[in-house]
Amino acid sequence: LPFPAPVPHLPFPPWGRYELRVIVWNTDEVILEDDDYFTGEKSSDIFVRGWLKGQQEDKQDTDVHYHSLTGEGNFNWRYIFPFDYLMAEEKIVISKKESMFSWDETEYKIPARLTLQVWDADHFSADDFLGTWRVQSVPQ
Repeated sequence: LPFPAPVPHLPFPPWGRYELRVIVWNTDEVILEDDDYFTGEKSSDIFVRGWLKGQQEDKQDTDVHYHSLTGEGNFNWRYIFPFDYLMAEEKIVISKKESMFSWDETEYKIPARLTLQVWDADHFSADDFLGTWRVQSVPQ
């Protein structure tokens, strides 16, 4: 039997729908923001917030690691960030209305950036921001 003819190389589509999957396992050396009322011991209730640039309204939070005394938090949290990616320009494509009175959506092309922030969860007041990390490119 002869071998079948080779399959021609098919080019990638100009843009495609992708998912960025991120796993948060641990945090370390997180600032201890809270003081215990009775013992004066420093602690933090740690959680991590993440989003892709241009999609801040779709931010995602891990669960909370309560009462960390060492600045270490343990998670097993998975983020999934869906996005449209334009390969030729290496940018994310986002469609948004410019204002609430706009009829049509406007397309924006922005660089891909993942932002991860560490927060201290509070019950009776606003959560405390502790730090941020922006991922602009991942080594291959």
